[in-house]
Amino acid sequence: MMTTIFQSPPLLLTEREAAHLLNCCEKTVYTMRQQGKLKFMKLGSGVRYPRAAIEKFIEEQSKTVTA
Repeated sequence: MMTTIFQSPPLLLTEREAAHLLNCCEKTVYTMRQQGKLKFMKLGSGVRYPRAAIEKFIEEQSKTVTA
C-alpha cells in the first residue's frame, strides 16, 4: 500500500483550520495573532499557523488542578 504525505495532518494551518483546532472563530484567531499570542508565517499574501505552535499554545493555556 502506498502512503502519501497528505494522509497525515498538515504542518501549516489556515486561519480556518487553526480556529477549528482552537474551537473558536476565525476573528479570534486573527485577534490573537495581532496580539502576538499565536505564531504565524506569511506565505505570499496568505497567513499560515504552524500546527506545533497551536498545539503548544493549547498546552500552555491548560491549567493543572491539584487536590
